[in-house]
Amino acid sequence: MASIVAITPSLIGCATSPMASGTPGIVASARLVVTPSSIDFSSAVVGVQSSQTLQVANTGEEALTVTGVVASGQGLSINGFSGSTLLNPGTSSTLTVQFTPKAAGPFTGNLSVMTNTATINAAVPIAGTVAAANLTIAVGPTSVNFGTVSAGKAASQSVTLTNTGNTEVTVSKILVSGTGFSMTGGGAPLQLSSSQSVTVDVQFDSSVAGKYTGALMVSSNASDSSVDVPLAGTVAAAPSSPAPSVGLKWNASTSTVTGYNVYRGGASSGPFTRVNGSLVPGLSYTDQSVTAGATYYYVTTAVDSAGVESGYSNAAEAVVP
Repeated sequence: MASIVAITPSLIGCATSPMASGTPGIVASARLVVTPSSIDFSSAVVGVQSSQTLQVANTGEEALTVTGVVASGQGLSINGFSGSTLLNPGTSSTLTVQFTPKAAGPFTGNLSVMTNTATINAAVPIAGTVAAANLTIAVGPTSVNFGTVSAGKAASQSVTLTNTGNTEVTVSKILVSGTGFSMTGGGAPLQLSSSQSVTVDVQFDSSVAGKYTGALMVSSNASDSSVDVPLAGTVAAAPSSPAPSVGLKWNASTSTVTGYNVYRGGASSGPFTRVNGSLVPGLSYTDQSVTAGATYYYVTTAVDSAGVESGYSNAAEAVVP
């Protein structure tokens, strides 16, 4: 593809001058060399501009002026040629051949390079196979389930958008709907070239127990212009806290007793109110009628078989969490 082509009626693109003595021969020449010798646009896509660079060089010994460069074929154009370019011996100039195809299928064209010397010019054949535009975008995974999370705990999963077509796709919107769902990354609008990807992080965070659903919505100019990724997650109910209580233990009376009474008050000096219904036969008692955050003082008494009750024991302080 990088071979040299020079199409001229004679002397392979050289202009010659006779010797001063009149003896026939070649004493000086200009020589036009165009690289590459042919252009291939086989990867072209309908409506998408592609380009290739062309070099025009004078490898001869006399100056040469390029007077015109003409592209023949629908969708072809030239960029970088000003209309007349002087090429001194050993110099070159570059230009760009642009191709914006209008239809799919085989394509042929031609590029003509003309100079101020009628016998020196060049022709560069142009060919290619144009593919139809394919604007597609893939979203994966196609659904996201966060499972069960604890209330107030956040979970995150990634969703990837990939341009699976052969031309650029414009993503106009990426939105998340549904209570408890949010996202970071993938700010729209954005452009994805062929095979390019972008990742969006979806978060699930809720403080209220229950099942939640939502969606990640992607809008673009692809053939499937709107894609919805279902979102789901469950928030587990917080475990219930046990009711507050105070556990009490005491030493046995040195006398023979039938049981004990337990009294509670708001100060170490009383007054005290009995909290047990019937005599406590053992040496422990659990008070389940307390309030969280409160402070109580407890005393016990011993009761004998005749029903005679002793005085209060020493007071014990209990702080309920």
